[in-house]
Amino acid sequence: MTIDEKKIIRAPIVCILGHIDHGKTTILDYIRGTVVQQREAAGITQHIGASYFPTGDIKEFLRKSKQEFAEKEIKLPGLLVVDTPGHAAFMNLRKRGGAVADIAILVIDVTAGTMPITWESLRILRERKTPFVIAANKIDRISGWKSKKDADFLDSYKSQKPHVKDFLDEKILGIIGNFLEEGSKGIDRYDKIKDFTKKIAIVPTSGKTGEGISTLLMILMGLVQQYLTTNLKYSEGSAKGVVLEVKKEKGQGKTIDVLIYDGLINKGDEFIVGGLEKPIKSKVRALLIPKPLDEIRDPRQKFDSVDVISAAAGFKILAPNIDDVVAGSPFRGILDPSEEEDVYREVESEVESIRIKTDKAGVVLKADTLGSLEALENHFTKNGVKISIADVGPIKKEDIINANIVKQLDPYSATVLGFNVPILPEANEQAIKDNIRIFTNNVIYRLLEDYIEYAETRKAEDTAKGLSELTLPAKMKMFPDFIFRNSDPAVFGVYVEAGTLYPKVQLITDKGKKVRRVHQIQDKGQTLEKAPKDSEVAISIRGIEIGRDIEKDETLFVNVPESHVRQLMGKFIDELSTDQKQALREFITLMRTHTHPWWGM
Repeated sequence: MTIDEKKIIRAPIVCILGHIDHGKTTILDYIRGTVVQQREAAGITQHIGASYFPTGDIKEFLRKSKQEFAEKEIKLPGLLVVDTPGHAAFMNLRKRGGAVADIAILVIDVTAGTMPITWESLRILRERKTPFVIAANKIDRISGWKSKKDADFLDSYKSQKPHVKDFLDEKILGIIGNFLEEGSKGIDRYDKIKDFTKKIAIVPTSGKTGEGISTLLMILMGLVQQYLTTNLKYSEGSAKGVVLEVKKEKGQGKTIDVLIYDGLINKGDEFIVGGLEKPIKSKVRALLIPKPLDEIRDPRQKFDSVDVISAAAGFKILAPNIDDVVAGSPFRGILDPSEEEDVYREVESEVESIRIKTDKAGVVLKADTLGSLEALENHFTKNGVKISIADVGPIKKEDIINANIVKQLDPYSATVLGFNVPILPEANEQAIKDNIRIFTNNVIYRLLEDYIEYAETRKAEDTAKGLSELTLPAKMKMFPDFIFRNSDPAVFGVYVEAGTLYPKVQLITDKGKKVRRVHQIQDKGQTLEKAPKDSEVAISIRGIEIGRDIEKDETLFVNVPESHVRQLMGKFIDELSTDQKQALREFITLMRTHTHPWWGM
C-alpha cells in the first residue's frame, strides 16, 4: 500500500460522552441517517463500535444547512466517531501517555442541565488531556421553540421569540456557571469565542430535528483541522490500537473488536494484545468490516472480509487463542519479527502499570476493562482511597482472601469493589465466611460513594464505641457561694467551663491533688446523666470534706488515665471538640507539672 494524497493525514478519532438519557445516540443516528440519505450509495461505513464519516459526505450535509465551511478546503479524510454506549467506551480508549481519542463531544441535555456523569466524564477528559466540545442537546424540547429542520443553530435561534431565546440563554448560562464552579477556566457559546484553544465551546443542538448538528460538525472539523493535525500523521508502520470489546460471535467463536489509531494491519499479520494473565500472541485469520449502511440491513452478508486496514479504523478480528484477551488492553501488530520481543515487553509493561498497586492497606479493586481500571484508580486515589490490588476480571475467591489480609492492617479498607464485573459463587461463600463486604456498581462515582459511606459509618460506630470506653476531659470551676454540704457527701455547685462532665469520673485539682469520684450530678433536684459545657449544676462527692480536702473555689479537672490520654491524643483527637482539646491540654500540663515531665507523652 502506498501513501496517496488522501492519506497524508489520518481520520481523527472522536468520542461521545454524557449522561445516559441526554441524546448521544440520537445525535449520531441523526448524522448517520441524514448523511446516508444524501447519496444512494454513500461511502459511510459502520465500523465496530465506530462510525466513519467521509469528508465529502459531511460537506454535502453542511451545504444543506448553508454552512460556508462546506466550501473551504478540508484536508481531513473524514471523522471516525466511536459510539459504543456510555462513557465506559471512552475509558477503554487509552494509550500510554494520553488518550486514543483526538477530540470528544460531551453531550448535556440543555433542559435538564449537568449530572454526576457529566462531571465523571469531565474528569476523565481532563485526565487524558482530551480537548472537547459541549453539545447542549434537546433544544427542541424548550417550551415555545419553533424548529427548523437541519438548520444552523444561529439561523434557528434568530427566528425564535424573545422569551424563548431568553430561556435558552438562561439554561446555557447555568451550564457555564456549573463548569466554572468545577474549575473550568473558560467556557462559552461557540459564536462568542474568538480563541478556541482558550475556551470550551458550547454548541446547542437537537438530535431530533437536526438543528445545530451541522454547526457541531463544522466546529469539530474546524478545531481538528486548525489545532490538531500534527497528531494525525498517516503511518504505514505496525498497527497500534486498543481492544474495544471481546465478543463471542455465532459460528465464529471469540472475536475482538479493535480500534487502531496508528499504522496498518494485514490479514495474516501476527499481533500481541493484553491478556488476563500475560500478553497473548496471535495471528489475524480474518479482518472484518461491516458493509456500508445502505446494505447493512442484510444480516446474511453483514461483514466484508478485507486484506488490509489502516488507521484510524474500527474492525473485528478473527484469530486463534484470544479467549483471555482483556478489553481496553493495548493492541500491537508485528510487521517485522525482530519487533516481537520489544512489543511483548511494551504490552506487558503497559498492562502491569495499570493493574498492580503497592499500598499494603487498601481496597481490592476489580474492573471489566483496563481502561475502566485506570479511570477507577485515578478517581479513587484523588479522593484519598488507597488501593492494595487493582485488576481486571470477575471477583474471585482470592480477591476475598486478599481483602481479609488487609483487615489486619486497616479494617475499613478490607473490602472488594467491583466495577461492571460479576461475583463468582466461591467468592460469595468466602466473603460470608471471612465477613468481607463486596460492593459492585457500573457507575464510578456511585461505587466510590457506596464505599466511602460504608467506611465512614464503620469508623463513626467504632469511634463512638471507643470513645464510650474512655474517660473524656472536662474542666469545672466551683461556686464558693454554693456549698450545699461540706461532707457525707460533699455537695457543691460548679460551672462546666469545657468538655462534658459525667458521673463516676475521678476529679483532680489544678494543683494536682486528687479528689474522689463524682457520685451524682443534679440540677433543680433532678439527677442528670451528664452536664455539657456552660452547665451550672450541683455535684456530690463521697469521702471528702470541703475546707480540709479541697477549698471552696477550686478549679477541677476530670482525672483522665494516662492510657486514655494517649488514645485521645492519637486516633480520637479529631473527634474531640475544641473545648475538650483545650481541657485535655491543660490537664496534661498540670500532670506534667505535678508528676513527671514525660507524663502522657
